[in-house]
Amino acid sequence: MPFFATSHIGPFTDFAVRLATVRPGAVEPTLAVTPANAAVVASALKRHGASASSLVKIATYPFPAVDGLPPGVENLSAAAAGEAWRIDAAAVDEALTRPAQEALVRELSPDAVVSDFHFHWNSAVAAGLDAPCPCVTFSVIGPFSVLAMRRLVGCCGSEEDVVAVPGMPGPEIRIPVSELPEFLRSAPDMFRRSSRTLDASFGVVFNTFVDMERQYCDAYARGVTRAAYFVGPVSLPLPPPVESHGAGVRQVA
Repeated sequence: MPFFATSHIGPFTDFAVRLATVRPGAVEPTLAVTPANAAVVASALKRHGASASSLVKIATYPFPAVDGLPPGVENLSAAAAGEAWRIDAAAVDEALTRPAQEALVRELSPDAVVSDFHFHWNSAVAAGLDAPCPCVTFSVIGPFSVLAMRRLVGCCGSEEDVVAVPGMPGPEIRIPVSELPEFLRSAPDMFRRSSRTLDASFGVVFNTFVDMERQYCDAYARGVTRAAYFVGPVSLPLPPPVESHGAGVRQVA
C-alpha cells in the first residue's frame, strides 16, 4: 500500500514483482492504490515484461475528497504547483484515508500487509483482522535519511542556523535549518505519528543494501525497530526463481 507518488509506487511495484518471482506459487502480491494510480502500477509492471501483470494484482480504494484538488488528482506529479501539499496532508490524515484503506484490507484479508511510512494506522488495521496478519513497513529511502529525520524532528532555529544531527554514527553531520523538510519544522507531531508505524510494525524493509549504508543500517537495526531488512535496490534485474518446496500461497497487500 504505497503513498500517492510515483516515486513510491514504482519501488513498491518492483518489490512486489521480486517477491512473486522468487517465490512463485507461494506469494501472491496485490498493489493497493487509488483508481488514478492504478495506471502508474500498470506502467511499472510493464518494465518487468509481459508476465509481471499476471504475478501482481491491482486493487483500488477511493481517494479521499480533498478541498482544492480536482477529481482524479491523486498523485503528487498530477497536482498543480502549490497544491501538492494537499496530497501530503490527505495521506497522513487518518480520518480521511484510513476508512477506505481499512475496508479494502478487510475485504482482501491478506496474510501480511506491506505499508508505506505515511499510513501509520495500518499496523493497528492488520492487528485487528480476524486472522494473524503482520504489518511490515516498506521504506523507499534508506536508513541514513530516516535516522536523520527522526533525530531532527521538531528542530528549532532560524533560517540562518546550521544544526548538527544528534545521535548519528560516524562523523558529525551539519545541515542548514533552511534546507530541512518543512514537515520536520512545522508539523513534528505528524512525523512522530508516522514514525510510530515503524516502531509498532513487524519490521521495516528498506530499499537499500548494507554495503552502501552499513553503519546506518546497523544503527537502525539495533536501536529503532524490531527487525530491519535491506533488500534493495529492488529495481535491479530479478534473480532466477526458486522452487517454493510446497509452501502454501501467501497473499500480501
